Amino acid sequence: MHNAATLAVSLLALAVSAVTAWRQFRHTRTAKAFSAVLEVYLRDVRNKEYQRDQDYVVDRLVVEHSPGGGIAGLPEQARHAVWNVAFLYESIGMMYALEALDRRIALGVFNYRTVQVWGVLEPFVLKERERREGPFLHYFQRLYDDAIAVDVEELYRKSGPRIRGRRVPWISRLRLGRS
Repeated sequence: MHNAATLAVSLLALAVSAVTAWRQFRHTRTAKAFSAVLEVYLRDVRNKEYQRDQDYVVDRLVVEHSPGGGIAGLPEQARHAVWNVAFLYESIGMMYALEALDRRIALGVFNYRTVQVWGVLEPFVLKERERREGPFLHYFQRLYDDAIAVDVEELYRKSGPRIRGRRVPWISRLRLGRS
């Protein structure tokens, strides 16, 4: 009887230790993800040059340039803007694919611009892949593929900001190709 009680207490202690370790692991992972997002926001997204480049890519790139030469075929200023923007999303996509960035953050926080920017850059990226005869910006594309597949409203309902009695208005427009 004494051995059974000792075993039960030991198993209980082991279970409590395992739960505590799991919670600590999750907390550390969340803190790292938050730190990565904060760094991206403070260093890159809030940077005036980055904002100018992203506005250029979204609003003027396809008006001023054909994707026929890929990214390498763009004039220097346009190419710089594309690299600056594309590599930010490639980095976010890489952190997401390697599970260093939580799915809720990657697909919730960055969803709108990921879909918008990829929509503009896709023909340039595809031409660049042809030119290089190899992979290019695949993490960005994976992030985009997952961004359009996720139900952002559901993602927000489960873990994000609460939107009372209304849907997230930009989601439907982006998925239907309207701005």
